[in-house]
Amino acid sequence: MFNFTDATLPKDVVVYPRVSSDDQAERETIKNQVEFAEKYCELHKMNIIDWYKDDGVSGTIPLDQRPEGKRLLEDAKAGKFKTVLIYNMKRLGRKARVTLDAIYQLEEYGVKIKSMTEPFDTGDPMGRFIITVLAGQAEFDRDTLLDTLWHGANRAARLGKWLGGIVPYGYYKDEESYLQIDESPLPGKEEMSQADVIRLMYDLVGRQGWSTVKVADYFNILKIPPSYVKNGLKVKRGQRKVNTAGIWRPGRISYMIKNTTYKGYHEYGKRATRERELIKREVPAIVSPELWEAAQQSLRSNQLESTRNATRDYLLRGLIKCGSCGITYTGTAFSDSKGKKKAYYACGGKFVYKGPYEKCENKNVPGVWLEELVWNECMNFILDPGEAINALANGIDEKKKATDKLLNEKELVLSSLRSKESEKQSILTLYRQKIISALDVERQLQEILKESNSLELRIKEIDRAITDESSIADQFDSIEQLLVAFRDKLTSNPPFEIKREIVKALVHRIEVVQQTDPDTDKAYANVQVQYCFSKGINHTDTDLKRQQVRNAPDT
Repeated sequence: MFNFTDATLPKDVVVYPRVSSDDQAERETIKNQVEFAEKYCELHKMNIIDWYKDDGVSGTIPLDQRPEGKRLLEDAKAGKFKTVLIYNMKRLGRKARVTLDAIYQLEEYGVKIKSMTEPFDTGDPMGRFIITVLAGQAEFDRDTLLDTLWHGANRAARLGKWLGGIVPYGYYKDEESYLQIDESPLPGKEEMSQADVIRLMYDLVGRQGWSTVKVADYFNILKIPPSYVKNGLKVKRGQRKVNTAGIWRPGRISYMIKNTTYKGYHEYGKRATRERELIKREVPAIVSPELWEAAQQSLRSNQLESTRNATRDYLLRGLIKCGSCGITYTGTAFSDSKGKKKAYYACGGKFVYKGPYEKCENKNVPGVWLEELVWNECMNFILDPGEAINALANGIDEKKKATDKLLNEKELVLSSLRSKESEKQSILTLYRQKIISALDVERQLQEILKESNSLELRIKEIDRAITDESSIADQFDSIEQLLVAFRDKLTSNPPFEIKREIVKALVHRIEVVQQTDPDTDKAYANVQVQYCFSKGINHTDTDLKRQQVRNAPDT
């Protein structure tokens, strides 16, 4: 142990305490480090000028990505202090690379790190040597602990115990951690238990063929409390915990229907982040295997039914926006009074589930009618552009801005990728200074390689997106050449691919705004089409067109 004299100890310091889990944060475990630091500084006559408390933040996260760790680095760069006190090396990081990177960043700003319980500071060669040992020891301790817990969890799982995570709806965990069926009354819905809710869910889907949307609406109307509401749990939004919306969602219903736990069978280990054996075990069943299988078949049938009408090509897909909620219109089909399927464009807000009373009410638009209008106006412009040809050049520039944004993001990713080389050099510098070992170098270079591979994958995704966004206009040196090419492609009945190519190049935006007819007090869709060659055309000016839109069915 080193004995620091009053002469060698700094007078003004800051303290960096940290605990990793939310559970530790709720139990205020960080107070132990705070109280220790206060007594330590009082004993050694140090003045604490600031605290940087990362409460409930993992030590595997880099320092500059922690809320208070980031502030610590910013203040160090600003020269606000020269010494940081930590309780021990594990508080700085739980991985050797994270710890050493944090030390390297702070030392770049002339800041020393002192441990209040370990014999080192970063102000001398011996201290830097001890840092390397302690950082490796912290990672070794963490890995050993995880490995021990891993094998212990496997043993408990084989015995049938429920380990970690939220207990499935319809069950509770007894004192010995085994799942039991929950038949107790629900709060505010005493006539039902959790298990009754599960039985009703499977009956509606498996025996009566209900869709997940219909079940979610029904449960919300009945005001059946979902899991998070029943248990009074909150979800994390950034650094805060907030209440959930408190409603059943179709996706949640689908997930629960597919859960094999309800038929008495569970696989432990499917969500593991590292390779491990799957442990199959029996649990109490709430529904019979036959009803469970019937529910799966019903889900598949509903899915096939919903996609059966999606074989039609929609010329304006992705180009129509809702004037009410801003969500993109999608192509779909509805049956008329004679049972004949007809194509429509409908707001996606009608299908993004927000509860039984929160669907977008914007009108649907007949697909064939709108596509013919847009296509005819594109053809008229191509055949006789007139003075609008000058506006087209500006419109094409607007379309290219989306590609420019992708190119900017690509440059940002490339810059990050190039910085990985600098990180490698920093690691090698630490090795040459004998601050880290060859094993540390190997581990850290492997992590940098993984991060580089992820960045390269994102670059490929951006390149694909740029290809998708690129317009046919990019292939020509002038707008005149573009129009000539378009005319050459036109036939009496051009294929869909050609029409889609032309529409994407000439249509800037389509917006559907719901309005009310003052004479009839009925809602109708005002379809506003903005082309690259004109400011905008309204397709509901005539009574005939307006009537066509009014007759569109609602979902």
